Amino acid sequence: MWNVIGQDKAVNSLKRSLEAGRLFHAYLFIGPEHVGKMTLATTLAQALNCMAEDAPCGECSACRRIASGNHPDLQVIRTEAANGSSQQQKEISIEQVREVLHMVNLRPYEDNYRVIIIEGAEYMSEGAANCSLKTLEEPPPFTIFILLALDVNSLLPTMISRCQRIGLERMPFRIAREALIEGKGLSPERAELLARLSGGCIGWAISAAQDENILDERSQVMERLISVARSDIGDRFAFASELAGEFGNDRASVRTKLALWLTWWRDLLLAKSECTEFITNIDRKEELGEQARRYETWVIHNMIKSIRETMQRLDGNANPRLALEVLMLQLPFEREASHASSRS
Repeated sequence: MWNVIGQDKAVNSLKRSLEAGRLFHAYLFIGPEHVGKMTLATTLAQALNCMAEDAPCGECSACRRIASGNHPDLQVIRTEAANGSSQQQKEISIEQVREVLHMVNLRPYEDNYRVIIIEGAEYMSEGAANCSLKTLEEPPPFTIFILLALDVNSLLPTMISRCQRIGLERMPFRIAREALIEGKGLSPERAELLARLSGGCIGWAISAAQDENILDERSQVMERLISVARSDIGDRFAFASELAGEFGNDRASVRTKLALWLTWWRDLLLAKSECTEFITNIDRKEELGEQARRYETWVIHNMIKSIRETMQRLDGNANPRLALEVLMLQLPFEREASHASSRS
């Protein structure tokens, strides 16, 4: 059973390859955070090593151990906290890659395939990425690589060319809501809220349904982001410095915050256009309506563009402090917004 919600196109493509016996030696799963990349990669590993006729069964020893991450023929490379500290590595190191590549020429210990999953492939150091190229091009026949990344533009073109690329899409709101009601037993109201806030990334919604702290943390971050628009230039630059420092230790966290800020400005545009049925942050509907009246449409458009460009610059390894300070300079002040409102 392919336990992947809302990714039928990707699942069907992999199923056809398995049924026809035309497997690729390396796959690249591209999609936003929490969209289901790791779930799909784990399920593919199960399908490759399951002994049942209708693989993956999810019940055999191989399927259960792969799901728990305890199978000897499954290796996962990711950025992790080093030496028990709370601080996360900035990148996947060449040492991590070399350790795994040393094993790929060995036959699988137990089952059909050795599966190597590289989670956050965009965080591979240049040395790690170059080290993996030869093996990605000509791996042993019993080894499958699965690379997971947020954005294809953050990877080396030579790495992309060696992989079969599969895109994972954000789930339509209605499908996410129904999945939460039918599959997780949530009330329609709760499912509506989480489906909206997830932005089509069902993994986040499922986690938030199980842990109330996730919603609380999201709300706190959103409050901080909204307050920046009311602050002076000194506070804005201090915020840019704070984010730049955080980026040095945890890129994903900063990217998540900017993506969250992007949802706010997108919602302002929808509220301005009186299309509130499509907004993401439905728990702040009244506040969005009030804020939207303070900005002209072109101001909101410009801010959406600026956030997207900043995220692209950060993905392209621009100086984080400089990129974030430029974003703060492009953020409109409330007095400008009020002036714009008076002209509209």
